[in-house]
Amino acid sequence: MLCLGYRRWFIIDSCLCPETKKPVALSYLQGLGVDVSRDVIGILITHWHSDHIAGAYELLKVCLKAKLHCSSALMSREAMSIASLYKKDIFSNTDIEIREFSQIIKFLFETKGRDRLVLVKNRHAFFDYRQDVSTRLVALSPSDVATTQAIAKLATLKVKEGDQRIRNIVPENENLNAVALHFTFGDLSIILGADLEETGNPQTGWSAVFNSNIISELSLPVASLFKVSHHGSQTGYHDKIWQELLTDKPLSITTPYSRSHLPKPENITRLKALSSKLLVTRDPKASKKIKRDPMVERELKAIVKEKRTINDKMGHIQIRIPLDGKFDISANEHVVSYSGKSS
Repeated sequence: MLCLGYRRWFIIDSCLCPETKKPVALSYLQGLGVDVSRDVIGILITHWHSDHIAGAYELLKVCLKAKLHCSSALMSREAMSIASLYKKDIFSNTDIEIREFSQIIKFLFETKGRDRLVLVKNRHAFFDYRQDVSTRLVALSPSDVATTQAIAKLATLKVKEGDQRIRNIVPENENLNAVALHFTFGDLSIILGADLEETGNPQTGWSAVFNSNIISELSLPVASLFKVSHHGSQTGYHDKIWQELLTDKPLSITTPYSRSHLPKPENITRLKALSSKLLVTRDPKASKKIKRDPMVERELKAIVKEKRTINDKMGHIQIRIPLDGKFDISANEHVVSYSGKSS
């Protein structure tokens, strides 16, 4: 979440609290006494994976003044969710991301709020305030090519004859359509990398950002804070992020992704070397072992290919910028801090 001053808030992505099953952003803002019906001006879903969209429908319902922004590179499942408006129950009992998106679209139609949905591609300015403190948020991605490829994929979506359920497997290149961001507040700049990945294709992913001249043409200043892309993975890394978008040794923050065991030890080692400090919202290694009855353990080994302990602790990091320009960082007990290596 970004606080823009003048009682304005902007929410980036949505996830659910493991204990309450409510959107984390909503609980946090209401805990601060924020009137979310009035003070939240925008919600951005950077892409449509479940760890980024869960709870977005509930946010949209209560944040009455907020526009909902999402990538213009809609993948097959989101486009089919829109189609579900015209074919009853096409997505009943289907995947969580599809249901969430379908709920959002239906809600916007039913409330005559279709103008609240804004599709985003690179160079999109969410806001550009020139008041006491200059405040700007700009999309670095997706590229035009990523958007075109996503539209072309719609033609490949087919339903098997007699199949009552459409189950979409996440396309391998969906993260190339994620919305990475550049945020400026006064003299402070931040890069929010979302899950944007790099494949070496000069027209998509991080390469497209650097080949588009967006940095120079929009006069984007280097950033001293980096929300590391794609959970710190190697595929979210690009040399030029650190050479052209960031100051030397920025403060870096990332979030783990248990299914892919990210960030891996080698990812953390690399990020520590590049950063003044690295904060991870919780320990990526689930160290607590679950004790089970020996018979239960034998049964599990017989029927599952892989099992792992899930660490569902929710880390929280809050960063304020006082007048002296230094980061004022507060974090709860689940956040892991790594000191960066000096040059």
